[in-house]
Formats: sequence, structure tokens, C-alpha cells
Amino acid sequence: MRALLVLALPLAASACVTPTRMYSNDELGAAGRACGLALGELAQEEEEPRLLFMVTVAPSQAQQTCIQRWARRRSLNVVIIEGAERIP
Repeated sequence: MRALLVLALPLAASACVTPTRMYSNDELGAAGRACGLALGELAQEEEEPRLLFMVTVAPSQAQQTCIQRWARRRSLNVVIIEGAERIP
């Protein structure tokens, strides 16, 4: 009985972990627009799907808070990259 419990415990704990999904460009664009960002200023990388990159010049506190709320509801961590220059 005890051996069964020891074997079942890790299985039960792993059942609670859900993989992070990749959001489409349309979904990220809609979230960005809702928070006042331009198209392409939110990105997610396949290598680290739990990170949501916000690439914008001098984002306002309201924009940062809006994106952080959106990300938190989806179990994502926001990485804000400020001061990036756009090359045409």
C-alpha cells in the first residue's frame, strides 16, 4: 500500500501541470491593441513559451500593467524590452 502511494504521488502532482500554449500572432495582436500597443510589439518564442516579450519604446505604466494582467491570467511571465531601435 505504501509503495503504491509513493508511486502515485508524482503522477498526481504532474497531472496538475499544464503545458504553456503558444498564442497566435492574431491573439497577441489583439491583446496588444487592447492595451494600446502597436502590432508586433508582443511576441512569444517557441524555445521559452512561458515568456511574453513586450518590445516597445518607453511603454507607459498603464500599458505595462494591462499586459501583465493579460499574461498573468495565462500563466505567462512578461519580459519588457525598452529602448530597442527599429531598423527599416
